[in-house]
Amino acid sequence: MKKRILTLVVMLAAVLALTGCWPGEIGVTTIFNADGSGSRTIVLDVMDDTLSDDPIINPDDPDQTEGKGAVINSTHIDGGVPAIQTWLEENAPDFITVEAMETEGYHRYFTLTYSWEDWEDFLAKYEQLVDLSPTTSWSDFDDSELPALTVEGFFHKTVTFSESRAVVEASLDWAIDGIWNDIYLEADLAGWVTKADISVLAGYTVEISDQMYEELAYYDPNAADGDTNTGVRVFVESDDFELSGTFTNVAAIVGVILGGVVVAAGAAFAIIKLKK
Repeated sequence: MKKRILTLVVMLAAVLALTGCWPGEIGVTTIFNADGSGSRTIVLDVMDDTLSDDPIINPDDPDQTEGKGAVINSTHIDGGVPAIQTWLEENAPDFITVEAMETEGYHRYFTLTYSWEDWEDFLAKYEQLVDLSPTTSWSDFDDSELPALTVEGFFHKTVTFSESRAVVEASLDWAIDGIWNDIYLEADLAGWVTKADISVLAGYTVEISDQMYEELAYYDPNAADGDTNTGVRVFVESDDFELSGTFTNVAAIVGVILGGVVVAAGAAFAIIKLKK
């Protein structure tokens, strides 16, 4: 009997080693306008095996030649993958809009959006998100890591935005930590999965005027994966992000033109008066 139980335990361990969670892939898209206003959209993409009749192929083994096993997420979340939507709706800060969950194939998409009126409003909301994390705070970051915005020029304004990956991830930790502690079945995952394993920054995009900075996840078939395997899904790798975009200052141009017209009209009027 003991031998049989030991065999079952070994078999179970083998199954767990070949199957398991695939991290929720997070994409962050930010748009800045000429006046410093803008919006940020955060999309969490989670594969839900209950939506697939066939096992979900491991993204690190698309050809199924290395035995990396299928993706199983639903059984590790209390209430299944859709429970993430409920958690976000109940816990997101007031200034964040939690969009309706979208389903496409075996993917569940959870979308958060928020906007700001100016740079100060952006910083205030950013700081609030970072400080919601139980493990880090805004004051932990130095000026080189915190978001920065510079504006140069008059008729043509060059807007430059920068921030670090560290502070981006810190602004997401309130959700990752809460979801991990509130609805993930930690006992089932003990020894296999930690909080750090349930999500990954898979996409980062910034748009300023007609310029765009973008890093998106992709599959690299030649990347080393352990000692013998090759092929992995590569996520965002940069530690810092920066983008500049140029806006035409229409108000300034119109103001100068109108000012010139007024001056010219005044000069013409003065000449006419002198001739009289």
